[in-house]
This record gives sequence, structure tokens and C-alpha cells, in this order.
Amino acid sequence: MSQVMDHRGLWLASLMIFSFQLCLAQETSKAHAPAQLERELARLQQGFPGNMAIYMKNLANGDEIALDADAVYETFSVVKLAIAAEVLRQSETGRFSLADRIALKAGDRRLPSGVLYALDPGLQPTVKDLLTLMIIISDNEATDLLADKVGRGNVTQYMRSLGLEKISIEFSDLDWDRTWLGSLDPAYKMAPGDQTIEFPFGKYGDARVEEAFRHTIYDAGIYFGHSSARDMGRLLELTAEGKLVSKRASNQLLDTMEMQQVNDRFPRYLRDVRVAHKTGDGQPFIANDAGILWVNKQPIVLVVFTGHHRGETAVLHDAIAHVAALVVAHYGGQLKSDFAPLQR
Repeated sequence: MSQVMDHRGLWLASLMIFSFQLCLAQETSKAHAPAQLERELARLQQGFPGNMAIYMKNLANGDEIALDADAVYETFSVVKLAIAAEVLRQSETGRFSLADRIALKAGDRRLPSGVLYALDPGLQPTVKDLLTLMIIISDNEATDLLADKVGRGNVTQYMRSLGLEKISIEFSDLDWDRTWLGSLDPAYKMAPGDQTIEFPFGKYGDARVEEAFRHTIYDAGIYFGHSSARDMGRLLELTAEGKLVSKRASNQLLDTMEMQQVNDRFPRYLRDVRVAHKTGDGQPFIANDAGILWVNKQPIVLVVFTGHHRGETAVLHDAIAHVAALVVAHYGGQLKSDFAPLQR
């Protein structure tokens, strides 16, 4: 009887070891990088005239690629996803309703992007209206109104609570504009919003305005948003899984992102691919895109951040579009007929 028990014990021990090894192998396979795709993306990244971070994760099978994905980049308007998350979180805790209305004042106007700067003061959009405009046309007036409402420190703190240590926001769009315009004319260092939109750019010439813009990005000690590509990807993963604030809030953010009107990057070469994304613009030095692509029912998180780009804006956008095209093609998605691999 004891020999039978000994054999049974050995068999159970062997089974446990085999099960552990199988689980380990399965976990390892869930976080591997598809080699050919990684090589193609690395080649594109290495040929890019500037810095480029790429983070990709296929949520269906665990495939993951991370190229410079832990370095902190200037996000520009991609950080509006974090602002939206805090707006949705605070609305669900009852601090305000998405149906609440906010009266727009002349001083709320911000340099374009967006549309609200062109409308008369007194309009009373809802919080949901502002969130929608912030995401789908990157309206900066809507952005500052929402960030002021929820508190930028609270946005950063919520990201920390999610384990996203590299996503942060500190300054307003108005802070940024005052710094930029004030480097050209010190009278604008404390200008109200309705004064900044009347700035006489033609007086200074394109080259000087662009150099002031570059200086503000890299030398002025101010930023619009900060994140690594991996942390922004993790924020998107939580959203895709229905874990950002709540299932309802996650779905609302995804639905809004699908209405994105700036589609010159990720969607550029894609055909019949569902895309929910948010762009960020600081051309010609920076352009970003971050979102979720559904390819053959596989949700794929993709984030591309750039910096210190040397070249024209169209080339910058096209490089980002090619990243998305390579990812989609790898997983069997369809591309438009005008797609052609970049020649390096």
C-alpha cells in the first residue's frame, strides 16, 4: 500500500511540475514580440529623422512590441485621453453631471485647434459636449475648461492610482500659448485667451514663429502633457477592457475616440479597420497618435510618439501612418491601394 502511495505521490508531483511548466510556457507566449513585425518597425524607427517611440500590444494574443517605449515624450493633445478619464471618473462619483452646462467667456478662447474660439461668448455647452470636442477635433478651449474643472493635479493623481507613473499634466494650454507668444512679444506673457488669438503672427515671419515654437517645446521648461508610449498604451488597454473608471465610462470614451476627425495618421492607409484614436500635434517637430485598432476582431493597442523631427509635417504624418499599416498588415488587415513601404 505504501508503494502505491509513493508512486501516486511521484505521479502527482510530476503532474504538478508539468502543469507549472505548461502555465509558464503559456504566460511566456502571451508576451512575445512577433519577430518579423518588430524588425519592420525597428527599421522604420531607425530611418526616421528624429526620435520615435512605438508601443504595440495585441490584446487577443498578448503580442507586444516596445521600441523606446519607456522614455517620456511630449504628448501634446494625446494627454487629453487622461483628462477625459478624470472627467468621467469625477462625473461617476457625483461631483458633477455630464449634462451640466458651462457658459463660455471671452477669456476662455484659445488658439486653434478646435472651433469654440470662433464662436461668440455666452454659448453653454454641456460637459459631455466639451469632452467630445476635446477628443474629436482636439479643441483647446474645451480642454482648458475641463482641465480647470477637474484639476490637473487630479488628472495626474488618477494616472498614478492606475500605476501609470509617466503620464502627467501640469500646465494649461493658455500657459503654453503665453510662453510661446511671450517669447516673441513680452506683452503676451500674461495675455488673456481672447488676446492670444489675435496675435499678429505675420509681423514676425514664419521662420521666427517656428523657432519660437521649437524653443517652447524643448527649452522653456513647460509641457502640454508627458507620457511614455507604454503607459499611454496601458491606459488604452484598460479602456479596451472596460476597466478605465467603469465599463460604461470606458465604452463612452471609446465611442468618442471613434468619432475622431483628424485621420491623417493611423487611419491613412487602412481599409475596413475600426479605429478609436487620439492625435497630438506640434508640427513640424512632433506629431503623435495613440489608439486601438480592431483587426480581424483582434483589439490592438498602438501608440506612436515622436520628437525632434527634422523635416516636413507631411513626412512626419506619413511615417506614423506607415507604423499602423505595418501592424494591420501583419495581422491580416486590409490596406488601401496607395500604400507603399517606405524606402530607406
